Order: sequence, then C-alpha cells, then structure tokens
Amino acid sequence: MSMKYTATRTPSLMMTELRMTEEKDDDSTTASEVVEATNAQTKSSKKERNGFITALILGPPLIFKFGIVLVVKFLTDLVVFPLLYFYRLCRLAKNKVVGLFVKSDDMKGDKVNGAGSS
Repeated sequence: MSMKYTATRTPSLMMTELRMTEEKDDDSTTASEVVEATNAQTKSSKKERNGFITALILGPPLIFKFGIVLVVKFLTDLVVFPLLYFYRLCRLAKNKVVGLFVKSDDMKGDKVNGAGSS
C-alpha cells in the first residue's frame, strides 16, 4: 500500500489530496504533471524577465537620485564645516578679549579654608 499526492485543479484554487492506492510506485509522470511543470517554468521565466525590465526602468533614476543626494551632502559640508570652525574661532577670540577686561578670580569668591562671613 502506498500513498500518492495528486493535485486537482479547480477554477478558483489548487487543492492537494492524499490518496491511498494499491498500485506500485513508478517514476513515470503523467501528462498533467508535465503540463503543470511547463506552466510553472513559463511563469517563473516571465517573472524573471519582468523583474529585469523593472530594474532597467527604475535603476537609472535611482542612481541619479543617489548622485543628487551625494552632491547636496558635499555642498552642505562645504558650507557648514567652515562656518562651524569660524564660529568656534570667533567665540574663542571673544572669550580672550573679554578675559582681558574682567578681573581674574581663580577662587571664584571662596575664602581660604572656608573662612567666610558667618
């Protein structure tokens, strides 16, 4: 006794049934199995070709957009980084100039050994 999987095709869905049969298992294929295998190969080759055509259509604009993003990033860095260093340089110069005119208090108002007004 052997079990055999058979596929039955209905208009709306594909069903697989498990049937118990008394016949010997042989490696011969039926005509419907050959037709289904051919249909599956045809569908897969159409999908492969369809994906290739889609890649040909969508690939160049994607690469072009990537190039635009790189150019914008480069130009942004070209403007932002010098301005950042210029801002830091100006802030350092301002602090140096202000430091010349402010009385230096290293202890920040603390008396020696905590001796303060009490």
